Amino acid sequence: MVQAPGETAMKHTCTAETDLDELIGRESFHEGSLAFHYGPIARALKLDEELVLENSEVLSATMLAKIQAVVRGLFIPETEEALLPGGGFSLVLR
Repeated sequence: MVQAPGETAMKHTCTAETDLDELIGRESFHEGSLAFHYGPIARALKLDEELVLENSEVLSATMLAKIQAVVRGLFIPETEEALLPGGGFSLVLR
């Protein structure tokens, strides 16, 4: 999916506590049942969109390496989905 001129990318602001669960997603209770809530990386992969990770300079080298690994392809066991990057997906670190 290519963005139209003037359209903005998905954005997520990182903190020193940002972890993969925050970026990929996690299961949590919603209205009495357990549901998977997609994080920004999983949403961007799923929707084939650009994701800008703001304040990424606070992420550790280990966390950046983990992010690089998951953006090449991701399997979410909770939903049994394989998410692979499409032509419209990109990750920008700011």
